[in-house]
Amino acid sequence: MSLKEVPSDHDFFDPAYVKQWADSIIRYRPERQQLFKVFAAEAARIKKAGLSVFELACGPGFLAEALLQNCPIARYTLIDFSPQMLELSRSRLARFKEQTVFIELDFKKDGWTSALPAGFDLVVSLQAVHELRHASRIPKLYAQLYSLLAPGGRILICDHVNSSLPGSHKAAHFMTVEEHLATFEKVGFIKAREICPAADLSLMAAEKP
Repeated sequence: MSLKEVPSDHDFFDPAYVKQWADSIIRYRPERQQLFKVFAAEAARIKKAGLSVFELACGPGFLAEALLQNCPIARYTLIDFSPQMLELSRSRLARFKEQTVFIELDFKKDGWTSALPAGFDLVVSLQAVHELRHASRIPKLYAQLYSLLAPGGRILICDHVNSSLPGSHKAAHFMTVEEHLATFEKVGFIKAREICPAADLSLMAAEKP
């Protein structure tokens, strides 16, 4: 039986819409500025020179810019299914062109990881996981991201989360923080934890043994 996906109200293939979204997202999501700082601080704690970083669904490159500006990154690989978003990322990150690799890739498609090398030190994502459009798909995604990490690598995922309070609204494409952390552990991660709640988002982390 096929899943009943939660429909998206975004059109990330419309250049005008993508530009408007990128120009307004910080205004509508001011907590992103705090999250960028926390992402960068967590990445900087990895004691390795020349990090290899992978970002899932990079959008217009805001998170990548924060990390590249503040962390010792040798190679930063960005994917997005929207060519318009990748174009914005390339423009924003032009000064980091020697460190960045851009790939048009849809992480909802089967076999998407085959286009990528394994052995990343860090996997990051901001407001992308829910684009699977159903929470039942998240465990498979976390297992795929686990496979991309080197031993000892870390994952930093920030996404919309459901409330754990009884009777609160439950979106079918969101998990609670507790469900995210349990899923990390189920696929093999250790030290799964919430780092930073921000509005209806949560930044969560885990490590590959």
